Amino acid sequence: MKLVYILLVLVLLKCILLYRVYHSVPALELKRRARGKDHKAAALYKVASYGASLDVLLWLVGTASAATLFIWSARTNWWLAALVTIVTAWLVVWNPRFSADGRAGSLAALAAPAYARILSFGRPVLGRLADWLPATNPLHFHTGLYERKDLLDLLSKQNSQIDNRIPQSDLAIAHGAMSFGDKLVSSAMTPRRKLKLVGAGENIGPLLMDELHKSGFSRFPVVKDSSKTAAPQIIGTLYLNDLIGHDGTGKVKDLARKGVFYINEASNLRQALSAFLKTHHHLLVVVNDFEEVVGVVSIEDVLEQIIDQPIIDEFDSYEDLRAVAAKEAKQDQAEHEETEIPVAPEAE
Repeated sequence: MKLVYILLVLVLLKCILLYRVYHSVPALELKRRARGKDHKAAALYKVASYGASLDVLLWLVGTASAATLFIWSARTNWWLAALVTIVTAWLVVWNPRFSADGRAGSLAALAAPAYARILSFGRPVLGRLADWLPATNPLHFHTGLYERKDLLDLLSKQNSQIDNRIPQSDLAIAHGAMSFGDKLVSSAMTPRRKLKLVGAGENIGPLLMDELHKSGFSRFPVVKDSSKTAAPQIIGTLYLNDLIGHDGTGKVKDLARKGVFYINEASNLRQALSAFLKTHHHLLVVVNDFEEVVGVVSIEDVLEQIIDQPIIDEFDSYEDLRAVAAKEAKQDQAEHEETEIPVAPEAE
């Protein structure tokens, strides 16, 4: 009889240990580790993939073992029943931590094949119980996030987390996407003193084309009169790409694209992005409250604030079909080599 009692204690402890281990790491993380040739994670995931059915099995076996132990102990010695109750409460209510990375995880991995067979056989019944019993449904815990600042703080903490596997560039983009709307157009625009204005009546020739290339810009506001006017009237935009293949004759107004769109320097970048989407224009003229031109803002200026880095791509052969195909093929091969690793088969 003592052997049976000891076996019941071991079963109860094992159920509690397995429940804590399987809830210490999300099933999705176990699946990722399994793809990384982690055999312990692969064994655990074969069981964790059953989800609520596993919880029902562990709760049924654990509750039955605990009830049997308590009744048995009460009939033998009252202090033994009290000890069983205290130990069980400590393990269940006080929530001791058992990690899948430690010895508890190794013990759970050893028991995983047997539990996988039990779950595979009893899943129809356990699955129904999981649907019927509200207590076995997963609890929806509060995220602890209330405002946008809370999410920004979470992204910052994630970046400094020791076992973080999210690329820093991705976290920076997520942070920029959440915070760029707080920045003003005046902080991202190109001020007027740095602008290269082009007069509509200027001749398109080697001298002008050389000046435009050296400026470092790709779009140029076109003014009605001279570009040196104190209060220039912008009437269009000259795109550097439109000069490619041009014979170098004619006037700027002949190649300039008509249409000018304005935005106030006090507007935020979210409003600027909305303006780009609505106007289908890539350059906005920035004015102040006195209708004076103070600069320009491009869609690249906004995107740079989102990705938190200058838009510079070392690969610039996008017009070369073979170069693009070769580059994409190399990327696909590298990604395939990283992900082509054995994965534990999911339970049916």
